Amino acid sequence: MTIQDIAQKMNVSIATASKALNGSSDIAEDTRRQIREYAAQVGYRSRKSLSCNGRLALLWGKEIQSGDFGALAKIAEAFCKTAQQERYEVVVKTMAEEGFRLNDYLADHHFYGAFLLDLNFFSPVYAQLKKTRYPLVLLDNYLTDNERISGIGSENILSTECAVDYLVSLGHKKIAFLDGERQSLVSAERLAGYILGLSKNSIEYRCELTYFGDFSRRAGSDAAEYFHCKDFTAAVCASDLMAAGLIDRLREYGKRVPEDISVVGFDDLEVFRLPPYRLTTLRQDFDQIGEKAFRILESMIKGQPSQRCVLGCTLLPRGTTRKLEEVF
Repeated sequence: MTIQDIAQKMNVSIATASKALNGSSDIAEDTRRQIREYAAQVGYRSRKSLSCNGRLALLWGKEIQSGDFGALAKIAEAFCKTAQQERYEVVVKTMAEEGFRLNDYLADHHFYGAFLLDLNFFSPVYAQLKKTRYPLVLLDNYLTDNERISGIGSENILSTECAVDYLVSLGHKKIAFLDGERQSLVSAERLAGYILGLSKNSIEYRCELTYFGDFSRRAGSDAAEYFHCKDFTAAVCASDLMAAGLIDRLREYGKRVPEDISVVGFDDLEVFRLPPYRLTTLRQDFDQIGEKAFRILESMIKGQPSQRCVLGCTLLPRGTTRKLEEVF
């Protein structure tokens, strides 16, 4: 299929077809969209695209922060690395722009599919997912009523339940929880695991020992201020960044970690494996998640059905947890 064939089929000039396929804005919007949709249907690929296997979008639910070295950035890096090794072009963009329309963006830029990160239930884009015509993979989010959408993520519930079990085994019963945003599925799952862990160990859930933030270091610091006068001996955090912020502020308050407060993180970011943290944490395999997300997306592009993939985490005891010393 050539551009000449498309022009003839759509009853337009070659110049008009070329402008439509190159994203030019100086033709009618309806004409441009019709030409692009037809080109996608017949599998047209420009000469530029013939040098690679196709274009993929890596779409963020929020504004992309240049200083973000958290879990999402690591997963995105692994996805891009794998895609580029397989000769796919990857374009990174935020979906937080006002008026962003998922299907239009993917069609206008000739994408074969997309990997979506950090998309919460209240995003305007979330409502657009059910009508998508493109293969999508969602991180830590699962939609079962659209065959074009796959989901991948970590075993959040079992992992935080495991963290609670571990702290209980060290003698802790007053365990706080630092969670992410309330509208996030990841937050909901990690909170559920925390509550299940308490229940399994016959510990009453106390809402005053739960703090909601945004997975950031600043949120961990704010949580320490919130918990300052509360009675707890250990904390499970929904991210390593939150754990680091909590530890920093606790030390400012004169609290020792782990002698006074034991802390467990979630992610296993490299920077917190060494002093002054040596953070006990739940390890996500970022490389595995990113690579698997690409493999699933590529398989869907090639006509395979959608999948739901949940990957386990590993508890790594280090220097921020210890056995609770009983006081008589």
